Amino acid sequence: MHRSDYAERQLRVMQQIDEDHTLTQLANAWLNLAVDAKDPETLANLVVCGLHLGKSSSRYLSQLKLTHPEHILVKRASSAEDSFERALQSVA
Repeated sequence: MHRSDYAERQLRVMQQIDEDHTLTQLANAWLNLAVDAKDPETLANLVVCGLHLGKSSSRYLSQLKLTHPEHILVKRASSAEDSFERALQSVA
């Protein structure tokens, strides 16, 4: 539904019941990720963590490219992609 206001309300209720419960902590993390997902440093960190864990991070990199095309990670990734394409063309 993409209703962060409703999620925040539900999280407050959960925190009043048991702030230290695992589900409350997980809901808090999910909400923070959903709300802060436009922050370029959060997206860059998600990309790097995904790469270190061997998981796909293309979703976060695509979002970073769309929302913050001037970010250093986007520039370096684009430069690496260009270098790779040039290397492929020189071999082919």
